[in-house]
Amino acid sequence: MRIHAHRAVALALLLLPLLACQELPEAPETLDELCAYIYEHHADEDPAALNAGLEELTDWLEAHPEEALEGYQVASPGEAVVDSLDGKDRTTAEMVGLAVTSISTHPIEDSTYCLVALDQDVIYTDTYTAYSRENIGDTDCFMDKDCPRLECQEHLESSFILGVESVSDAYNQYMWTELERGWAMVHRNWQLTPPEVNFGWLEVDEQIYLNVLMPGDDGVVWRVQAQWTVYSQDNDVPEEWAQNAVVDFLVKMHDELEAYLDENDVR
Repeated sequence: MRIHAHRAVALALLLLPLLACQELPEAPETLDELCAYIYEHHADEDPAALNAGLEELTDWLEAHPEEALEGYQVASPGEAVVDSLDGKDRTTAEMVGLAVTSISTHPIEDSTYCLVALDQDVIYTDTYTAYSRENIGDTDCFMDKDCPRLECQEHLESSFILGVESVSDAYNQYMWTELERGWAMVHRNWQLTPPEVNFGWLEVDEQIYLNVLMPGDDGVVWRVQAQWTVYSQDNDVPEEWAQNAVVDFLVKMHDELEAYLDENDVR
């Protein structure tokens, strides 16, 4: 099972064993529909449909700022979407989708630089024991916005409490797109194979992730993360614990990136 700034999953149960067992609400219709919609249209050659979804999502966030800063259950993309990622036969059966919205105090370009140019073990020092990436494309060209897209394959080795370790590989796609309020960066990924975990009762079959950084009004930067996971476990841990653990871990990793940017001039 993968634990990452943008790929936290049910292993978070082991890190947050005392979470309150509170069922997360289903997302409002706009947020629910748009997370899967944006993930689906990320690969479109013409960004018109994607941009329309991003504009609608930003409008909703601006109109519901307090409601937005909660964790929600969201519907998953369709089977055809996940099958189209890399030609592998994937499943969305029993896929659990969760979305988290945060506000960043840093420019979108700085957060993006951390995601595409830095080894993640530099930022998340307590999570990774080894990290490597292979960028497919020109990182400098991407950061200058002269190249609208960049891709990356990454290998992660993670270590957690109770001796739990995870080894995983993921494929990432990043893109810039210009909206009415300014430039947005949209990132999606998927795990290439089920991660290896030295903890037998917990397994992840599929996992995909969406990460959006968008300009709002008055200098606000919205970050929306959505993660969809198909996992199985051989115990009676309540589903609500798993959901809250994933949401809390995504929030924690967002906060750690913000803290890193607070302390470092990255560009």
